[in-house]
Amino acid sequence: MIKTAMILGAGYGRRLLPLTTLRPKPMIQVLNKTMLEWWVEFLVSAGIRRAVINVHHQAEMMLAHIRKLADSSRGRLEILVSLEEDILGTGGGVKKAAPLLGKNDFLLVNSDIFTDFELVKLALKHLANPGRLATLGLLDRKPQARVSLGEGGRIISFRAPEPLPGETGRRTYSGVTALSPAIFDFLPEGESDLIEIFLQTLAQGSDIFGWTYDPAIWSDMGEIEDYWRLNRDLAAGRTITHSTAKIAGTLNGWNVVGAEAVIEKGATAENCVIWPGARLGRGVAAFNAVIAGPVPDRMRIDGGIFCAEPET
Repeated sequence: MIKTAMILGAGYGRRLLPLTTLRPKPMIQVLNKTMLEWWVEFLVSAGIRRAVINVHHQAEMMLAHIRKLADSSRGRLEILVSLEEDILGTGGGVKKAAPLLGKNDFLLVNSDIFTDFELVKLALKHLANPGRLATLGLLDRKPQARVSLGEGGRIISFRAPEPLPGETGRRTYSGVTALSPAIFDFLPEGESDLIEIFLQTLAQGSDIFGWTYDPAIWSDMGEIEDYWRLNRDLAAGRTITHSTAKIAGTLNGWNVVGAEAVIEKGATAENCVIWPGARLGRGVAAFNAVIAGPVPDRMRIDGGIFCAEPET
């Protein structure tokens, strides 16, 4: 069974601006847990014993968080860091992490994907076919389908603008992959894109396959609206409040209220994601929004995002 995984966590998270000016994307919280915390749980449940996380953007904050994760995961999961002085992309990040990943097959996961994709079955599908370079977890979701499949689930191309000869269908990449250590032989030093490397290796005859699975949960936390919607779906009509939050105002609908957040008397929040340390001043009315930072008294927020540096 596969025992090692890599979490891609070095990116800038530009699509989630301005939230990613406050913290890197892997540390953005969903239901009051960071994406890294969720991935540690997912990987442990799949039998993974070692996780490598690559780090670049807001490195000091990431490293401090990873140290805490490593301490709390001791005995269940060994967590190692691959620090990138220059951002290396998905291919270059994997190449740099090769000494930490070892000489066996491993899983690769995107830190901004929230899913219950069946990692164990993906790993078994991959290991049952020695010689495969990669087995990608795929979704049958047409709007984002950019992976071209041939007979038997063989991948014949990525990002092709038009249907290709021999193409039997298209699927969406789920953000999880099982990889052979042979991938290191194809990766150049320095920055590279893993999908571009896959395209090159396909032209050389490499075996890259996809396995399609329909998870109950899958969300690419790419845009602010995606992030808000993910919290909404997981909250399922409940209000989830961190034990250190101070609530004197009114909470309606569903809400996720982070650590040490404050909702003053006379403030109202409805269907909101309220970040750790945020404050809704007196008379604030917030609806269907993401709140990060102190909201001035009597302000109204209806949808979208309010983002401000927290008070010090």
